[in-house]
Amino acid sequence: MHPDDQLKLRAPLPHRAEFYPLGFPVQLSTNSPAVLQAAQASWGAWARAFDRDPLDLRVLVHLDGPLPPSEPVYRAQRHLLTITADNANFGICDLKSGYCFACVTPAVAESGYFRNHMLETMVYLTLDHLYITILHAGCVARNGRGVLLCGDAGAGKSCLAYACMKRGWSLLSDDFSAIVRGRHDRVIIGKPERIRLRPEAMTLFPELTGLPHRVLQNGKQMFDFQTGTLPQTHTARCCRAEKILFLDRRDSGEAQLIPMDPKEALAHIEFDRAYWDPPVFDEHRENIQVLLSGGVHYLRYSDFDGAIRILESLVS
Repeated sequence: MHPDDQLKLRAPLPHRAEFYPLGFPVQLSTNSPAVLQAAQASWGAWARAFDRDPLDLRVLVHLDGPLPPSEPVYRAQRHLLTITADNANFGICDLKSGYCFACVTPAVAESGYFRNHMLETMVYLTLDHLYITILHAGCVARNGRGVLLCGDAGAGKSCLAYACMKRGWSLLSDDFSAIVRGRHDRVIIGKPERIRLRPEAMTLFPELTGLPHRVLQNGKQMFDFQTGTLPQTHTARCCRAEKILFLDRRDSGEAQLIPMDPKEALAHIEFDRAYWDPPVFDEHRENIQVLLSGGVHYLRYSDFDGAIRILESLVS
């Protein structure tokens, strides 16, 4: 390396591998095996499914220091995205070209902080800008026919998704669903490898007590489970979305479907998404409108049995 290379432009990144998050290619270069291990944990089970130009992701592990005390700050203008935890842990993405670069300390590279707040965020937001539309929604499926579960934090998306999985449904995701841009088949891609539940879920599902998990502190405490370690596990990576439901959990009352204005549903979905500049924003809106054309309702419910009966009626 040149002795005056203060910007680390020529820092060697000898560890390289290709990964396929959601089926899209990503070429990763780094100087740390820990970074490759983190990417393997996130995307090692995925195979290539789409013929797209690969993202170019580079991660330089340098300096020393403790884990940052809080989540990074995310900011974007036009096609540039920055992720800033502190002066030693940061990333930048050129969303338009699919190029991502990050610097992190060894302590961060070897932690869940790196995967949750930097590595996956950089890749998924770049894919969102280029190829897909990400929705903050869970998805469950039966015989390849899916139902999207939408709602604010605490609406019960993850708990209802887990309850469905116990009844033989396939879990695609508890809070992350994606649709490929430019398609009109309403096919959903999920992330079924993990499910995150709030502490109160341990009371609802006592069989989870004692199973291996991680405790996440993302502003709120969450229990993070690998779905492969759960009893009665059924998962899938994609399905066709038949209906979209916005969850309205109540303390009592029978489960019922209430029609929802698609314009209201569109506003809710877009409020919970990255707001990219046109023409990317317009492509995302068109994608969401195709999805909404299948029908959207409120699901008002107080218990899982009633809610699941309604879901079964939608895919029977």
